Amino acid sequence: MRWTYTIALLAVLLIGTSLKPEEEAKDKGSFTATVDGKTFVPREDQSLKGILVSKTSSMDGRTPARTIISTTINGKSYDKTDGKPFNESVQFELAYEAEKLGEPALFAMALQFNSTDFSMIKEQSHIKITQFTWETDHKHFRMWADFDCKMRSWGY
Repeated sequence: MRWTYTIALLAVLLIGTSLKPEEEAKDKGSFTATVDGKTFVPREDQSLKGILVSKTSSMDGRTPARTIISTTINGKSYDKTDGKPFNESVQFELAYEAEKLGEPALFAMALQFNSTDFSMIKEQSHIKITQFTWETDHKHFRMWADFDCKMRSWGY
């Protein structure tokens, strides 16, 4: 049986390619998400940062080389009812297109929440970059984005 869940992620997401320790301490970024009316609570001890990752092209040439922004936002950790550990998290991958606003050429999202793993339904999900600003040192940037994703979990 399959379960479909709607996620309304209204996110203000700070993604930086590098932060100095003193900058990291003063500006950790912010993230908010609601999953079926329940709030996803990020861990307080983490900064919200993204990493630029270069992905090589596929061997068959169908997928070109590209640079993506990858970030993971961790939530609470606990043991599920069967005793297995579970870590809540939201993972994003976005195509890196410097200073481009709107929907990125490529995006994906995964969610682990409330003891369940979810994957994004691409056709029913939207990510919009609303602001992109390089810092004056040009070593890191800030990005704000809104997410509205429909997610699916597979279960018993």
